[in-house]
Amino acid sequence: MRNRITIIPIAAFILAACGDKRPKASDANAAEVSAVSSESTRGSAPTLVVTGPVSFEEANTAFTEKRYDEAARMFATYTTAQPDNVWGYYMLGLSAWKMGDRDRAVDAFRRALEQDSTHLKSQLNLSRVLIEQDKAQDALPHVEAALKIDSGSSEGYRLLGRVKSELGDTTGAIGAYRQSLVLDERDVWSLNNLARVYIGQGQFALALGPLARAIEIDSTVAPFHNNLGIALERTGHIAQAADAYRAAVAIDSTHAKAAAGLTRVAALKQDPAVAPVNLHEAARSFVEQSKTWR
Repeated sequence: MRNRITIIPIAAFILAACGDKRPKASDANAAEVSAVSSESTRGSAPTLVVTGPVSFEEANTAFTEKRYDEAARMFATYTTAQPDNVWGYYMLGLSAWKMGDRDRAVDAFRRALEQDSTHLKSQLNLSRVLIEQDKAQDALPHVEAALKIDSGSSEGYRLLGRVKSELGDTTGAIGAYRQSLVLDERDVWSLNNLARVYIGQGQFALALGPLARAIEIDSTVAPFHNNLGIALERTGHIAQAADAYRAAVAIDSTHAKAAAGLTRVAALKQDPAVAPVNLHEAARSFVEQSKTWR
């Protein structure tokens, strides 16, 4: 039993976080995480003391209910009793990551891989945490190992793109994101991240197509609209940039970068000689171009 309890230098444009979704808190197969914020149950809540055996199901219930501190304690207890179960360490890693303890997450994912070096999700999520710790070089062999396990993983190539980008290899990053999109043409984060690389290179026009396509697929992600706003602004489409920034703020009123962009373009005038860009056509053109990568 357990106890319950107009033109501005590019440096001025701060891009949205790249790459991944938050973890799906559904089961032991939860995988995707990007910038993990602390959502722990610490504070005024009493500290959980696990005093007896814990089942995987009990610990997983705590995770799915976002009681991440409790889940981490329970999975720690579970792994002590079941040291050969790779999923226990994996879920301990996810729980620690979600409560903001990256060091503990790294340790748990590494212990999972000691049990099974072919555990794909541990390779991928260990890579993500290392990237967040600014250790892209350390993440690279784990991404490469994941792609050896599953060479058809769009997720793996997306992560490879993130690592390559962090290491300053923009050519490698573009190639990885393109391969991710060959494997899954609807991978919205690869579309967004590819556009971010183009924006970082100052190739703003090239960023329009993948961002327009990402928003066609999923219009509910504020960073996509913010990045589109940057690309539109820097290509002289001021009025459309304002619309994009406004859409980002409407989705997330706390999105400071989009709010700043909206304020910035409010002081600019649209050049009447610059015709509006047809974003639907930009998306279609990008899709056609991407077919040549196969």
